[in-house]
Amino acid sequence: MRAIALICLAACGGAPPARPASTFAADAEAFYWAYYDRAPKEATILGWHRYDGRLPDVSPTALAAWGATMARAEATLAAHAPATLTPTERLEREVMLRKIAGERFGLERLRTPWRVPMWYLEALELTYYVSRDYAPLAERARAAAAIARGTRAFLRQADVNLARRMPRTWIATTRLMVDGTRSFLAKDVPAAFAGLADVRELDSALADMDGALDEFGRAVAAREPTDDFALGETDFLDFLAATEGERFDLATLERTADAALARDGDALVAAARAVDPRADVATVVSRLPRPPVDGMVAAAERQAAEMRRFLVDKDIVSIPSDDPAEVRETPPFMRWNGAFLDPSGPFEPRPLPSFYFITPPEPEWPRAKQIAFVPSEPDLLFTTIHEVWPGHFLHKLHIDKSPSRILRSFCSYQMSEGWAHYAEEMMWDAGVGRGDARVHIGQLENALLRDARFASALGLHARGMSVAASAALFRDRAFTGEDVGVQQAVRGTFDPLYLNYTLGKLIIAKLRADWQKRTGGSLKAFHDAFLGYACAPLPAIRRAMMGEEGELL
Repeated sequence: MRAIALICLAACGGAPPARPASTFAADAEAFYWAYYDRAPKEATILGWHRYDGRLPDVSPTALAAWGATMARAEATLAAHAPATLTPTERLEREVMLRKIAGERFGLERLRTPWRVPMWYLEALELTYYVSRDYAPLAERARAAAAIARGTRAFLRQADVNLARRMPRTWIATTRLMVDGTRSFLAKDVPAAFAGLADVRELDSALADMDGALDEFGRAVAAREPTDDFALGETDFLDFLAATEGERFDLATLERTADAALARDGDALVAAARAVDPRADVATVVSRLPRPPVDGMVAAAERQAAEMRRFLVDKDIVSIPSDDPAEVRETPPFMRWNGAFLDPSGPFEPRPLPSFYFITPPEPEWPRAKQIAFVPSEPDLLFTTIHEVWPGHFLHKLHIDKSPSRILRSFCSYQMSEGWAHYAEEMMWDAGVGRGDARVHIGQLENALLRDARFASALGLHARGMSVAASAALFRDRAFTGEDVGVQQAVRGTFDPLYLNYTLGKLIIAKLRADWQKRTGGSLKAFHDAFLGYACAPLPAIRRAMMGEEGELL
């Protein structure tokens, strides 16, 4: 950290003087490409394919230079007075400053490249080259092979960078990621490129990547395991402020999380009693109707069509285009989540579909395990709402119509997940399910999972909560099973801001109430205005819509 700071002081030379607004576009352009030069995987996913096949330089010199670049960009962009900018430029400025603040926090305070092994594995992802038909097969294979050939040197530098001691949950997660990636390399990548006339170069590169991953996995497993994952109260609150632009105290966040858990927990108990007054919640939930084991995709496809029709019939929000989200069974190499949206990049040279993936139970599992894996129809319904209509996919459609390249590229965690989670309760309130308590249970199950993440993040990182205590919180307050509770607790050790689902939902709900009170506007008018700000941080959207800061919660 000291080395980064010294280089920054030398390179930046202090904050520049106030700059005329006419230079803002040039400064934004310089930052934009500097960022994606450093994050080639993110650029590829957006559709900037000149970055295909590239890995970032993670040497100490390069990391220090990156810190200096970000500090310089922050000072340059901050020097543009908001009053001298157009409304779009003001929003772009805030979006870029939040991105920069998050990058600098990761380098200087969290020291992510020196502490988090999973950070390196994320850069090695080959999924886009396999799952997206954006270019001829041979071209995509060359890009995948280039990543594979660069993996050994990349991971050896990672091993040098990483501390000798690290949290045991991170060691375990790294092992899972390494094993999953190696399986992907052995089965799915060769299958995807089987149509090539000559696969020798690709096969050789993949074999070397496999060996490098095995080497890295063993190196991380040899680290001394600790339970030292917590950020601490100060860093936790500062991390949230850096990335989202909002400052909360811990007591306010704890009161908010407790209130959400209590409200949604009480509502779930009431809904379960309405279904069966004599049974407990777990029993009622277990009896909810489920799709057939081989019928999850068909059920999700039907739900997606119904939810889109509901949005139109109720005039809830504008739908900017007729682009569909194709509902598909999750390919084997992507089955790290039960259901998720895989959107196409906004800058692809030709239109590509977005996919709503549904993960089925594995065919080799025992029948009882397969049945238990399938979510209930109400649970799946609110997952479909979250991922597609009017959650992430509708949000993507609004983002894609933004005239700003910056607003189409950078996305606030809290805005993205907050909107998708807000959509679940909003749709119930708008009449989805027609008051059926069983449908309400599906909405509340999803809400409680996110409420428990909120409370768990605060406990794990600011109150000394153990992983076991976090898992018990999910089990006892969110009614998850034991395995899900452990998985969610482990995630919280390296994703401290997963409180953003519920926190974002609540901020959006308050903004809607305040905006409608002031303007008298309809639900649709609010949603269209809100989504017109793409994926900017919520405090910035509030300022733009309300003309003042106001209380976020």
